Amino acid sequence: MTFPLRADVAKHIISVCQSIDENKTPDLAMDVSLTRTLAFDSLKLMQFFAGVEQLYPGIALEDWFVEHSADGRDTLDSAAAYLARLLAPSS
Repeated sequence: MTFPLRADVAKHIISVCQSIDENKTPDLAMDVSLTRTLAFDSLKLMQFFAGVEQLYPGIALEDWFVEHSADGRDTLDSAAAYLARLLAPSS
């Protein structure tokens, strides 16, 4: 089994966000915040979590979001790093 690299995870996250945002923001940077920059409301956040879980079954971002959203650290880069850590094989 191969594990996705952080860059691959980032591409998937961007794709999920663009889908939710109906491609209104075609060139998403990795430093954008889900809540502050993209202004995702609770419905869009749930769509984001569901989209990520569909791509990576068994992975939930809710804990990451609770930890990172209050101060704007809920960036796409932060989510990609979190997912890449969870997906990496343990040694």
